[in-house]
Amino acid sequence: MIPRGAPVVLAALLAASCATAPAPPGPSPLPEVRLKEVGELVSGGSFLQGLQEISWLRRESQVSVSAVDLDDLEARALSALATALQKAVSEKNYEDAVRYLRSAAALGRVDLAGSWSEKSLLAAQVSSLEESGDTVAALAVRLRTLALGEPSEAELDAALSAAVEAGNRPVVRWVAGRLKSLGVPVPPGSAAAISAAEETPSFTEMLGGAVMILVNRGIKVEKGVGYPDRVIGSGFFIDRRGYLLTNYHVIKSEVDPKYEGYSRLFVKLSESAAGERIPAKVVGYDPVLDLALIKAEVAGTYTFAGFGGEAAAPGDRIYAIGSPAGLEKTITSGIVSAVGRRLQQVGDTIQVDVPLNPGNSGGPLLNEKGDLIGIVFAGLEQFQGLNFAIPYAWVEKALPLLFKGGEAVHPWLGLALSETDKGLEVVYVLPGEPAANAGIRTGDIIESLDGTRFTDLGSIQEAVLRHTAPCLVRLSYRRGEATVDALLCLSARPQSPVETALKRDIRDNVLYPLFGMELKKVGSFLWKDDYVVQRVTQGSVADESGLSENDPLTIQDWKVDDEKGYATLQIVIKKRKAGFIESAIQIASYLDTDNFI
Repeated sequence: MIPRGAPVVLAALLAASCATAPAPPGPSPLPEVRLKEVGELVSGGSFLQGLQEISWLRRESQVSVSAVDLDDLEARALSALATALQKAVSEKNYEDAVRYLRSAAALGRVDLAGSWSEKSLLAAQVSSLEESGDTVAALAVRLRTLALGEPSEAELDAALSAAVEAGNRPVVRWVAGRLKSLGVPVPPGSAAAISAAEETPSFTEMLGGAVMILVNRGIKVEKGVGYPDRVIGSGFFIDRRGYLLTNYHVIKSEVDPKYEGYSRLFVKLSESAAGERIPAKVVGYDPVLDLALIKAEVAGTYTFAGFGGEAAAPGDRIYAIGSPAGLEKTITSGIVSAVGRRLQQVGDTIQVDVPLNPGNSGGPLLNEKGDLIGIVFAGLEQFQGLNFAIPYAWVEKALPLLFKGGEAVHPWLGLALSETDKGLEVVYVLPGEPAANAGIRTGDIIESLDGTRFTDLGSIQEAVLRHTAPCLVRLSYRRGEATVDALLCLSARPQSPVETALKRDIRDNVLYPLFGMELKKVGSFLWKDDYVVQRVTQGSVADESGLSENDPLTIQDWKVDDEKGYATLQIVIKKRKAGFIESAIQIASYLDTDNFI
């Protein structure tokens, strides 16, 4: 953490290569070379990326290529897309089938999918998941099908039965309410389940579904003395087969390739004998959303469930169950302080006024009905004394990927945005990613994605995350007075966009999305570069530090701490607002910025 008011220590500059490393070359501007590259993409199986390149070549009128050659390449790529979609269906890989269908829709060629629609593909995925016993993941996908237009009575009946089978009380109540609003009688045999869903479980019952998470990392040696190195967190059952949810950061050493030490994962049930630990394994994990699904060969006496359609509101009474500092079976209560806090790379968080401590991370956050409304995480260094939770709506979105296993891969465009008076303005484009390959530049204003207009960063970020990479989307943006319609192929989002940008691009370009200030280099003296601030994003680190347009400054030092996840910039500046009196200041930013999509 960077303590507030920390003294500025002017240190030696980093190696010049850190600030001046060249960006990787983009696609060749030579028409014949680029056309050859597109052919290689299509032939090599990257036909979606090839279709993005074909779209770019058609759009850029100054690029002279043969229309016949483009038509031939496009026909081959479209044929490959249709074949891949049918193959995915035949192999019951419905996740891939959906992204191929969405790609066809972005091209205006839904005919390539034959009789399949997104709703029918999701329905087939639900059946496949239910056949394999993944009722929790199946219910999450089923709820996505209900959001695709007005659900029929038969679809609601099926959702009610699935919710009863999965033991999801909130969804049972929601579906029963929808049926009642339509004047449809309750299906025979469901009355008892609906009545039970209205009852609030006791805390004694719910404690049977909570566990302590223990990660044994062996012995840590400090100053010649060995100490037990262990991580304590919380978790809870969401499936009767022994599947539990917790935070990714709790079990990170189990799956992080950078960690080279000893690591063993255990869970301790609330009714376990003293010291009894049950071995567990990580099934799926999501570093971006800070979620992990683990499996133990034991089932809890209670399973927690939620519904993403029910949002928490400020002032709501809430409860948290966990093992703060290893004190298992601890229940604390409070209220929702605020919602919509943007503290992570993607999504939002709930700010809670509930006593939480290290060890609570990964535990369930519940409303007064006992419904799961979030997963708490404790110990954010920059917010000491405040506590937060991941809303269940984001958990619900992640469940199918977590049950699939391995690391959850999210899609992205590879650009950073800022909410301005003009709209969603592009402030950074990462070299080598879809936006850069499609010719998008800083200063462009994003208007719509797949025909839907967006005015705030959170909404368009969520829209992108509904897809699976690689997948084609249609992006409309404004450049000057012209509106451009571009086809982009989403790629896999890196765990840390800023760290990736710093490896591929020069430092000066990355300062804009990281600190919220655009700099123009005006000279250099004694290996130190002189700049003038061109723009400052409202609410950014630079803005809160008092920087403004036309302030001259010199960068004295620049450091990135990958392990702790922050960057610091030491500058000598003449602030216009302070009468151009020269001062030395240090500004810092966490690398997990929330402005990339």
